[in-house]
Amino acid sequence: MPVARPASPPVSPASPSLAEAAHIKETVRRFYGENAIVRNYGPDPKRLQLHVEADFEAGMERHDCLGWLMCEIVRDAISLEVTKRGARIRGNAKLA
Repeated sequence: MPVARPASPPVSPASPSLAEAAHIKETVRRFYGENAIVRNYGPDPKRLQLHVEADFEAGMERHDCLGWLMCEIVRDAISLEVTKRGARIRGNAKLA
């Protein structure tokens, strides 16, 4: 049986500028309420990978919020994962 590779070291996320961070918080809270928690988990500064934890299940708000972010923030790619607070975390949201 082959030997397993050692675990990869953790990679810290790339930080957006203070103006971008304020705009992201404002936009997310507009769609998901004041209690929404936003996390950036992407290590690449050219890509913005966000996880939002909200009080309700995401519907079309996710697409509207993502559209607002794409209009105001210039990145190669922006992804937005939304989970309901207390729900099981799936997919890329596990990285956040």
